[in-house]
Amino acid sequence: MKHPYHRSVLSCLRSLSLALLIVTAFSAQAQENGARPEKPAKLFSNNDTLQVTLTAPWRELVLHTNYEGDYPAKLEYIDDNGNPVSLDLTVERRGVKRQQLCRYPPIRLRFKKEEVKGTAFRGQESIKMVTHCEKASRYQQYYVTEMLIYRMYNLVTDYSFRVRPLEVNYVDSKNGHSDRPRFAFLIEDDSDVAKRNGLKKLVIPRVSPKRLDPKLGSEFAVFQYLIGNVDWAVVSGPDPEECCHNVKLIAPRPLQDGDIIYPIPYDFDSSGLVNADYAAPPNGLGLSYVTQRLYRGFCSHNDTMEQARQWILSKESEMLSLIDDEPLLSSSKKRQANKYLDRGFKPLKDPEDFEKQLIQKCRR
Repeated sequence: MKHPYHRSVLSCLRSLSLALLIVTAFSAQAQENGARPEKPAKLFSNNDTLQVTLTAPWRELVLHTNYEGDYPAKLEYIDDNGNPVSLDLTVERRGVKRQQLCRYPPIRLRFKKEEVKGTAFRGQESIKMVTHCEKASRYQQYYVTEMLIYRMYNLVTDYSFRVRPLEVNYVDSKNGHSDRPRFAFLIEDDSDVAKRNGLKKLVIPRVSPKRLDPKLGSEFAVFQYLIGNVDWAVVSGPDPEECCHNVKLIAPRPLQDGDIIYPIPYDFDSSGLVNADYAAPPNGLGLSYVTQRLYRGFCSHNDTMEQARQWILSKESEMLSLIDDEPLLSSSKKRQANKYLDRGFKPLKDPEDFEKQLIQKCRR
């Protein structure tokens, strides 16, 4: 006869075994049904503002204007699933013109791939970040407008940089000082733009306009006219090793004779639509103000200009809605931006004016 204690132990073991079987069966069924913890959405998959705390030696970075090396930093935020995320990274100054003009220069965030695994930043190694430049409120208006220009161009073509708005709490790692939250935005890396379109980043010294995709070349140039931007070069640039100026190139790789090349524009703060008080048109174009428009497209793309005209006109209401629906833009900036875009769309709506103001002004 078994002792009651033994019977009790055996009963407990049977209950435990049954519980383990139930848990194992449930887990197996959950895996079959694909029930796994959801990964947060990738960084550039939506346009929601991401609230972050970015800790770094900001005072040192701001004061040491001649140093473009990296500084240790930490990025903290709450992800889509409500989980706190803390990422170690480095930050560094970047850019040319804005470094000279801005107390708070644009920066580059650099991550280690293992550090960002499983987060919204997964796959990211180097990201450009546009900052508020100066504390005056008008600077936020400039860069909110610039961010919207990127989104407008997203409406025109997938061969474009995606952006993600941020609300940044800057904390100085040396003294603990924290500024009030500031607007900023991140710009997708050009390698990721290329990957999305089944292409590769291209680094070459020069490119012939005839190698550029003619349809995209026309859309690119008409859009730059629309926003009043002439601060770009798509066939060569100041760097003798790498084309271009405020344009990145993507293409099949290895690049073969006859392969088409796709230009991707960026840096729109010198456009008439932004109308920054520090901006001025490049020398040699005969322009006195950045709000003056000048078509700088190439004659070799004229066959696709009518198609580009119709396509960009079809995006007018969506572009204007981006301005009207942006809560960070002041009412006066919205009026100014809408008025400026209306004037830009005007020659696109009149075929004769389009011929005179754009097609006949093409560069050979």
